[in-house]
Amino acid sequence: MEETTKAQGSTVYDPAAETPSDAPAATAADVPPGTGDRPRGPHNIQNHSTEFDASIRAAEHDAAVADRARFHGVSLSLMDSGTAVHDMIQTVFNKESTAPADLRPIAAAFRRHCAAKEATVGRTLESRSSVAQAVRRDREEGVELLALLDRAIASPGLEGTRPLTVNGVLADIDQYLGHEQRDLVPLIERELPVSQSDRLATAFRA
Repeated sequence: MEETTKAQGSTVYDPAAETPSDAPAATAADVPPGTGDRPRGPHNIQNHSTEFDASIRAAEHDAAVADRARFHGVSLSLMDSGTAVHDMIQTVFNKESTAPADLRPIAAAFRRHCAAKEATVGRTLESRSSVAQAVRRDREEGVELLALLDRAIASPGLEGTRPLTVNGVLADIDQYLGHEQRDLVPLIERELPVSQSDRLATAFRA
C-alpha cells in the first residue's frame, strides 16, 4: 500500500516517475538548442561583455558618420572644433584636476573656438533678422563662460570650494558646446548655401 499510494503533500506518489539512482546524467547533447548558451563563469561573462561593448561602439561610430554626412562646410568645422574642446574637458574631468596648468589649454582652445565662430558664422548670420537673436545669444553666453573660466584659473577661490566652482564652469562650457551643435548648426545648414559654407570653413580653420 505504501509503495503505490505514498503521498507527498496532496500529490500521489508514482514510483514510475522516479529517476533511478543509477540513471546516466544528462550530457550537453541532451540539452535543447538555445537553452545552454548562456555565459557561465567570470571569463565567459567578461567575453560577452567585451563583445557587447564593441558592438555598441561600432553602432555609435556608424551613427556619427551618418550624422556628419548631413552637414557641410563651416558646420563641420564648428563641430570638430567644439568636439576637440569637449574632449579636453573630459580629460580634465577624468584626472579630477582643477590645476590652472590643466585649465589654461582649455581656455585657449575655447577662446579660439569662439573667435573663429564669430569671425565666420557670427558675422554672416547676424545680418539675417530670422536668426540674429539666436546668434547674439550664443555669442553672449560664450563670452560669459570664457570670463568665468579665466576667473577660475586666476583665483584660487574660497577654501574647499574650488573643485565645485571649476567643475561647474567646465560642465557649463561642455553643455554650451552641445547646445551649439543642437541649435546653431541647424541654423547654419538652413541659412547658408553649401558654396558659402565651404568658403567660411576655410576661414574658420585659418
